[in-house]
Amino acid sequence: MTEVLEAPLTTYDPELQAEVVIHTDPKGRLKVAGTDIGDSTMMSGAGVEASFDELSQIPLPEKTTSYTPVGHTDFVETLYKHADSIMAPKGFQLDGQRYVTSHEGARMFFVHSYRNGDTEMALALAGRNSYDKSMRAALALGAKVFNCDNTCINGEVTIHHRHTGNITDYLNDQIILKMHKASDTWDDMRLSRDRMVTKELSEDDGYALMGMMRAHTGKDKAAARRILTTDNQWRSVQKYWEEPWHKYEGGNRTLWAWYNSFTFDFKSLKPQDQLPKHSSLHQFASSALEYTTQEQQTGFGGDINRILNS
Repeated sequence: MTEVLEAPLTTYDPELQAEVVIHTDPKGRLKVAGTDIGDSTMMSGAGVEASFDELSQIPLPEKTTSYTPVGHTDFVETLYKHADSIMAPKGFQLDGQRYVTSHEGARMFFVHSYRNGDTEMALALAGRNSYDKSMRAALALGAKVFNCDNTCINGEVTIHHRHTGNITDYLNDQIILKMHKASDTWDDMRLSRDRMVTKELSEDDGYALMGMMRAHTGKDKAAARRILTTDNQWRSVQKYWEEPWHKYEGGNRTLWAWYNSFTFDFKSLKPQDQLPKHSSLHQFASSALEYTTQEQQTGFGGDINRILNS
């Protein structure tokens, strides 16, 4: 019996002006990092782009009484496994993935992108792992905006654990729980986006919110969560807000476009510095939408209300 080979998955490369093959594993998952997820946040800094296969070639440290390593590929394979069984039946399909390593492979950062029917965004899982005890293994849920490749992390890092004890089982159990809640998280992110789209801002409104963002996040005890702390950061966000490089749903004078002025700038940060700032930004933007009528009459709530509803 003659074996019928399935046609390989391809995509059109505008630079080559030709179809190129996208390498996949037997389940059709993308194996090689490339332009499938664009220059996404978490993918900049001094890191080195890597394929999934190259991650397995990085030596795993030995386990000790006080240290339990988690293999880079073991972490990713756990996501693959549970995404296939939990998220795929809910309509989430792996659409892209990228990996970056630094410090000779001792630190790894990644983003997985899952499509689910939205024409502007995809669900994103952004994660990190280390072999040098420099940072905890962590995973956060967010969204990737197609037209500008921005990644917006929704709230705090959702899973994190030191490399000690039974970390492997902990990560496995937490990933299962978070993936079961992915639909609700995805719906919340889309609702948040839709609400920000409806909030029109003038250019001056954007400047005012930038100042409030800087002042309020500047009070955070965690320096990594402070935003617009340098003149260069301010100028970068201001430049994008004044002349956006991309078009956003609802136009480029909305709270959603303002929000993306920050996520676009975050790409220039080191991967390990991005998650806290995404969390801080999302908290600020959510607060701007969630103040009650009473809170809107005084203090910060009143200032936000005057800007968004003037």
